[in-house]
Amino acid sequence: MPRGSDPIKRVVLPSGAVRYRFTVDVGQKVKTENGRPVLKDGKPVMVRDQRTHSFERRKDAVEKRSALLADRARGTLVAASKVTVSQHLEDWLAGKRDLKKRTFGNYRDALKPVHEELGQIELQKLSKASVDQLVTRMLASGRRVNRKGTPLAPSTVILMLTVLSMALDDAMAQGLVLRNVARLVERPKATQHEMKTWTAEQAATFLGAIASERLAVGWGMAMYGMRRGEVLGLRWCDVDLVGKSLAIRKTRSPLDGVVIEDDPKTERSKRTLPLDDDLVGALTALQLRQREEAEEAGDAYGACPDCGELHVVVDELGVPVHPESFSDQFTVRVKRAGLPAIRLHDTRHTCGTLMHLRGVPTAVISAWLGHSSASFTMKVYVHSQDEALRAAGATLTGAFRPAPAGVDVG
Repeated sequence: MPRGSDPIKRVVLPSGAVRYRFTVDVGQKVKTENGRPVLKDGKPVMVRDQRTHSFERRKDAVEKRSALLADRARGTLVAASKVTVSQHLEDWLAGKRDLKKRTFGNYRDALKPVHEELGQIELQKLSKASVDQLVTRMLASGRRVNRKGTPLAPSTVILMLTVLSMALDDAMAQGLVLRNVARLVERPKATQHEMKTWTAEQAATFLGAIASERLAVGWGMAMYGMRRGEVLGLRWCDVDLVGKSLAIRKTRSPLDGVVIEDDPKTERSKRTLPLDDDLVGALTALQLRQREEAEEAGDAYGACPDCGELHVVVDELGVPVHPESFSDQFTVRVKRAGLPAIRLHDTRHTCGTLMHLRGVPTAVISAWLGHSSASFTMKVYVHSQDEALRAAGATLTGAFRPAPAGVDVG
């Protein structure tokens, strides 16, 4: 090989020492400024990635160059980077522009333990062991180091690992890390919350007990399977009392101490539901009541900024009811009615279960509840009830008794 084409150069330093130096082009890397990736239109800017190595012995330089070229051919070579775990997580989350506000907030909150304990570690030095230690600490005493606290639920830890894994998948795609260490960590076993549902009679008892309550219509719509955020985000411009239907177009949910209004969580959640005569009557009475309150309050009465109409579930001044207050008052009314305690969200499970017990096709139940798939509806939202189990058991009465002698059972 002619000397001019030799990739390994002999360099004499000012001290007189000899070094053998080479440069290898290993593809592309993310352009950085001040140690952070440069983004354009939300995507990292890629530049040519060249690395220079220097050795005292030519033999060592030859071996290292051969190893680097082999790694490049196998696709296992990553660019050296000083980006920290926190820096990458912040950049990854900033690029998630299509997330709903609440989902974005959930991702951000899920990553807080990672920022607090592992954030200053260089991303390329993040190990399975360090993530394992974080998981152990979260399950034992919360997420903060050297501070005894309440153990976090397995579901909280699983969410952290899930979101961290998504962020590290992105790091792999950018060539910042070789493997996703979060996916190597064993997930804790989540305790399945036992959902409680009411029978049709219990649901009817509750609706009768709250019939004169201001929030009766809201809790009634929850009993009909609407999510809390959907009930509280419903506006009169979304309700068609003549056509007996309502359209779910907005939700209202708490986030970081404030209530945010957003689009429904999925496209399947955007749906139009028919209203039965009971709900039409209740909504009509509520609308008349609110009109009287609006006349009495004058300019102090609130209105929907989109269409000038009111939210359906509001107080005497037209102010939308806070989601936590809506749930808390529901709990109080359930106890007052002497019914088995259930959460407000369990009314959706009650709706799905009662539809199932009445023979409604699973696909229809799924569409009614706004789920992404019928299999999810059956797995999570449909439950057996004691009466249904007793009825099923009754079908077996006498089924296993021996037939009388001489009776043909064929």
